[in-house]
Amino acid sequence: MVKINVKKGVVFNVIGYEFCTLARIVYRVFEKHGIVPTVTSANDGKHLPDSWHYKDLGWDWRIWGVDDPKTPIDEVKQAVDEIRREAQAIDYRYDVIYGDKDHLDHIHTEYDLNKSKPLPTGY
Repeated sequence: MVKINVKKGVVFNVIGYEFCTLARIVYRVFEKHGIVPTVTSANDGKHLPDSWHYKDLGWDWRIWGVDDPKTPIDEVKQAVDEIRREAQAIDYRYDVIYGDKDHLDHIHTEYDLNKSKPLPTGY
């Protein structure tokens, strides 16, 4: 079973396979920290006009409780790296963003239809 919480006011116009695939990955990674993931934004909120949020392909996730302040490592960054690796192993179009000036208090994820397929290793 995959359980995902949704913050009050979050709008999903469409829930496609892209979200369902990512939700399973986020759930499994967050479960290690004893947390049920919470979507804090989908097709709602204030984002750039061309944001994938408004195309039902962008989702923000709460990070409360993922990082343990008693450890010297950043568990949120580790969780993001794991989510990114697993998602991109399934489809290179998944982007997982955390840590820049606009994404310090949440994880932004999207399924980027404009993303070019990466070249094979060695090019």
